[in-house]
Amino acid sequence: MAADQFTQIANGLFRDPMLSFRAKGLFGYISTHTAGWQVTVAGLVRVGPDGRDAVRRALGELQQHGYLVREQLRCADGTLGQIVYSITDRPALDADRAQRARTALASAAPSARGDGFAAGIRRGVMAAD
Repeated sequence: MAADQFTQIANGLFRDPMLSFRAKGLFGYISTHTAGWQVTVAGLVRVGPDGRDAVRRALGELQQHGYLVREQLRCADGTLGQIVYSITDRPALDADRAQRARTALASAAPSARGDGFAAGIRRGVMAAD
């Protein structure tokens, strides 16, 4: 998009009251890279001011709330392989979280709710350390 100068992210992620600003910012940074981009926690620490524990907490928060999906790959011989993380700005919600989100967004203006947008936009892949 315009020579990789812009990133589009659904407003719902940034308006999610359950995410810290640190997690939202980290998601935004990761989203600026092309699909298939690989990074490690150490790489994220190198490019920003936050330490390893802060980056791990933000990633854990994104995973807890469904914005980061962790997949354990298997090697051809059946052993556990690389862990791959995918991010999405419109996560599938569990029943409890969906109810809390509906409650939090009930007073928001219709345009702030993101009604009518499809879920599951994959933004990239993050390799595990």
